[in-house]
Amino acid sequence: MMRNSRTPKSDILFVKKGKKIILRLMMKPLSSSSNFLLYFFFFFLVFFRCIQSINAQNATTDPSEVRALNSIFQQWRIQAVDSWNISGEPCSGTALTQSSSVFEDPTNNPAIRCDCSFKNNTLCHITSLRVYALDKRGVIPKELLDLPFLEFL
Repeated sequence: MMRNSRTPKSDILFVKKGKKIILRLMMKPLSSSSNFLLYFFFFFLVFFRCIQSINAQNATTDPSEVRALNSIFQQWRIQAVDSWNISGEPCSGTALTQSSSVFEDPTNNPAIRCDCSFKNNTLCHITSLRVYALDKRGVIPKELLDLPFLEFL
């Protein structure tokens, strides 16, 4: 049995069996203090994500952006889909996800994406608006200018 001199004796072993050299990784069990830190970190991460989700659910969309969005949809004669316009709050449901697959889902059309990190997570702004293959013709609504945080159209 040969030991690698660069690593601690109990971590990596090179075992010679005949003409073959076998590499064995020896894992030490975590100490109780390491386990505690690992569990504490995991709990903190889950807790933080839950708080973010709760705060985003309590946030409201900027009223001027709601008016602009409603006006645009009236001009285009379209309605918000149920997956993101939950109980009349545009920045809810799937509008809060950052997943591209959810945003680009054909059943989620038209779609918006929001950022609810404003004013201590109590205010949402519409950052993306997707209207794909709706066969609309006419003038681009001037109300799009009332969506100052829009990054994607």
